[in-house]
Amino acid sequence: MRTLLIGLLFFSSALSAQNTMRFSQFNFAQGVNNPSAIAIDGSIMADLIFRNQWSGIDGAPVSGAFNAQYEINQSMAVGLTSSYDRIGVLQNAAFGLQYAYRLHFDGNRTLGFGIGLGLDNTVNSLAGSSLTTSNDPAFSTSYARTFFNGSFGIFYNAPRFYVGASIPQLFQNTALGSEPGFQPPRWHYYVSAGYYLEAGDNYTFNPHIQLKATRNAPLQADLILRNTFFNRFSIVAGYRSENSLIAGVDVLIAGHARIGYSFNYSLGALSRVKGASNELYLGFAFPYHNDRYDFDRRRYMNNKGTNKFDLKRDSKRKHYHRGRRYGRKDRFR
Repeated sequence: MRTLLIGLLFFSSALSAQNTMRFSQFNFAQGVNNPSAIAIDGSIMADLIFRNQWSGIDGAPVSGAFNAQYEINQSMAVGLTSSYDRIGVLQNAAFGLQYAYRLHFDGNRTLGFGIGLGLDNTVNSLAGSSLTTSNDPAFSTSYARTFFNGSFGIFYNAPRFYVGASIPQLFQNTALGSEPGFQPPRWHYYVSAGYYLEAGDNYTFNPHIQLKATRNAPLQADLILRNTFFNRFSIVAGYRSENSLIAGVDVLIAGHARIGYSFNYSLGALSRVKGASNELYLGFAFPYHNDRYDFDRRRYMNNKGTNKFDLKRDSKRKHYHRGRRYGRKDRFR
């Protein structure tokens, strides 16, 4: 079974140009795969997420992503994103800039459109592999390539509900093969949605789902059930469609920092061969405003109740008003 698993790892590396990262704590780091979802939970934000899959297996996937975001005004936001992904002898690194434009409805609902532009770097160290058969020609050549790439997304956000869709890689830049570049049939599509249901002042139930689809591959899905207590800490349970359980915790510290941990445990036949997958999340915002309290303030509305575009930012009023909470308010139903 171990030999079979290692073989699958190397086979996956040949298809890595068609692969994109997935994280279990996707509800926190929406901007990693969707440029329209940047600066949703804070005016100045940074998300750092790291995932180590199948612990104990040499060459198992390791992924990490960083996303910094800044809300220019109520209608525009910009972001900077970078990521790293390694599986076997293959390494992928990406760097990009993001831009999002938002339309406002009723003061507390937005529809955002986002684009991202950047560079991908792929390194395949085949020649440095440890082989059971020496002088294998399939492992005789290493290569490194840098490519242009882009992304696109849309995101609808309300105080109690969100739904988004994105294409994280518009260009499938394969280092080898005859079909690099702009290939819509090979796009990966992400769809995510979530809902906030409050039960009293001290408990919020927060289910999230993420779907990933591409041609010639089964639909992949993650279901997260997040239970938040006292608007500060959460216990998470979920399921990944590759037949694994998800469990985790997260905590909000002083309204500005969020720390999370989750792991996946496989239920299939390979569970005794591959170890659990561990994931860490660290986020900062100044501050978090998950209840979207800012959306009904005068900076978003004029006297007639329509949208107001005001580039002047009053940071004290914006960041330190009363009533900010970790969950979302009943008043916004």
